[in-house]
Amino acid sequence: MLRRRPAWLLLVLPVLLPVLLYGCGFHLRGQYQLNPALEKTWIQTAAENSELVRQSRRQLRASGVALVKSADQASAVLRLSDEKQTRRVVSVDARGRAREYQISYSISFEVEGRGNDFALPQDSVSLTRDYLFDTEDVLGKGREEASLVKDMQQDIVRLIMLKLEYGGSHENPTGSD
Repeated sequence: MLRRRPAWLLLVLPVLLPVLLYGCGFHLRGQYQLNPALEKTWIQTAAENSELVRQSRRQLRASGVALVKSADQASAVLRLSDEKQTRRVVSVDARGRAREYQISYSISFEVEGRGNDFALPQDSVSLTRDYLFDTEDVLGKGREEASLVKDMQQDIVRLIMLKLEYGGSHENPTGSD
């Protein structure tokens, strides 16, 4: 014999669930609470067409930052430099062929406030991933490497955004001077 759920439960649950999630501090990823000094930001980089720079722009816009075309218009300058991707052999098989690779991706960044006291000193973010290489599936492993690099770029952008969010806080958490 099946029991029916009360109709009021079906009405209350969709309203109650978001309230409970909000109350516990849950929020959707994607928007960061950045310092107001980043309101108008100019990104200075040598690699304008880099996928990592494009993702950084997208994430900044999603967080309410207006990206300006020159440093003169900016309230902050985000400098992205030394973007590097390397691949090295980690292990070889009995015939001397590569069996495992390690991919590293890194970038340096710093923020300079313009007309305000906001600043983040130069810092760098780097990630490393290993993957097995199969000589029988070269095409598939090439796609796997490209996918790993794209994931690493997304992770690096998230780490930079977190550093901008929490590293740029001028509030004193202890409440003392």
